[in-house]
Amino acid sequence: MATVATRRRTNKARRGESQEKILDAAEALLATHGFNGVSIKDIATAAEVDASLLHYYFATKAGLHAAVIARRADEVNASRLASMQRYAETAAGHFTVEGVLRAYLEPTFAFVRTPDAGRLSYLTLIAQLNSTPTGVIPGAEVTPFDPVIQVFIKLLREASPASSDEDLYWFYHMLSGAISVSWARTGRIDRLSGGLCRSDDFESIARHMIALFAEGLTRDRAGGGVPSADRR
Repeated sequence: MATVATRRRTNKARRGESQEKILDAAEALLATHGFNGVSIKDIATAAEVDASLLHYYFATKAGLHAAVIARRADEVNASRLASMQRYAETAAGHFTVEGVLRAYLEPTFAFVRTPDAGRLSYLTLIAQLNSTPTGVIPGAEVTPFDPVIQVFIKLLREASPASSDEDLYWFYHMLSGAISVSWARTGRIDRLSGGLCRSDDFESIARHMIALFAEGLTRDRAGGGVPSADRR
């Protein structure tokens, strides 16, 4: 006869399995159709569970979306933080913009080079999230990545002390756009380049992104920064 403790563990395991099935289904459908193109019923059908279970675990579709984003965010954040910490210890007092960029970007690109359909769907979701206007997805303007981004900005501040905070946050804004386009994997660069470049070639994307953005911030400083008329 199963003990109470055994039954509790079994129930907990079942809940965990149900939640994972729901999150897997939501991740794939939201990535394919977008937040407004998917219903709770669609996700429940794909996960082969009753829709009431989604409401029980996540309350709303926005709550489910937040849970999907948060599920893999811990892994991404941990790898970024560990990489930036290693760089800070190794390059103490001698930071470069390129070094900080490499420490921030390489773990993320390593994350997506692992062949996994779920991770690729997650990339698409992040690209969508980064280009979604405030209010479309309730609560989505605050993300689990924000604290790690602030660490990245802090390291950039040390690597480029001549840059103002305004410069650095605009720099991140532009970098985030480049990352989002890359995560979306639209295939446009494939067509434009006649196959010379591929939107799924994450190794090349990372290499070029690091080099170009590092040079951009450095060149801006060497050239006297953004013209004052443009700072208004």
